[in-house]
Amino acid sequence: MRAPRWLRLYMAGDRMLESFVHGVRGLYDGIWLGVLDEDRLAQLDRAFYDDESAYVTDDYNLSGLIRWEQAFLDEYVSPGGRVAVTGAGGGREVAALLSQGYAPIGYEPHPRLAAAGADLVARLGHPGVLRHCGPHGWPGGTDRFDAVVLGWGSYMLISSRARRIALLRDASEATGGRGPVLLSYFEVPPRRTQFVAATRVGRLVRRVRRRPPPVFGDALAPNFAHHFTLKQVREELAAAGLTLIAHGSDGYGWAVGRADPGGAQAPSQGTSIDPSAREPGDEHE
Repeated sequence: MRAPRWLRLYMAGDRMLESFVHGVRGLYDGIWLGVLDEDRLAQLDRAFYDDESAYVTDDYNLSGLIRWEQAFLDEYVSPGGRVAVTGAGGGREVAALLSQGYAPIGYEPHPRLAAAGADLVARLGHPGVLRHCGPHGWPGGTDRFDAVVLGWGSYMLISSRARRIALLRDASEATGGRGPVLLSYFEVPPRRTQFVAATRVGRLVRRVRRRPPPVFGDALAPNFAHHFTLKQVREELAAAGLTLIAHGSDGYGWAVGRADPGGAQAPSQGTSIDPSAREPGDEHE
């Protein structure tokens, strides 16, 4: 039975309104992505986390690992292994790793989060295992690890594709090229109006300012956060010399890369890699 005319009009108008809202958000993001350089994007990120209170509470930081983080450890990291955690925030991942007998070192560039994390792990009896670091580059120096966890969502907060790739490469080298690297990210949603608009407008503004164009998926939410397609994740890992060996989504994307996969299988709770699988939606990149 055909829907009444009023209902069809309402549903069509609702879709148009939603598309309009996403388009306006993309226009707004594109203008600011065109105007803001990396230093100002970093200031915006710091201001966002200056006002964010959840990530410095014990309730949050003692809440344990997310399901796919636990699956990564169970599948790829030997008990007691040394694990680097970058973007360690207030210490959630580091505290959970310590509780399970791993040997983590956490690094956090935001002073407020780093202080909260250092205080937490010190109260747990492990002073010095979460450290403040600089905002760019690999923070672990020449230390060697069995695995690297790029703290929840921190990979997507890096505003430069070149710096993301350099971090992946350095993280892998810190494991001797043999250890796995875990990253997580926002996924580009099926409705892409916002991201198409942001990319087009950002490119126009940056062309006028003679700066490199933004990458499809760059957004402000309200701080910078790159939203990834699976194809982009695979390509950035490959550019760093890593192979995508596992990936999945619990409403939030995650991926594991390694320079020498050695026939490893994906965690049972994740999504196995299918080389023939279609990776849609990259036509706007």
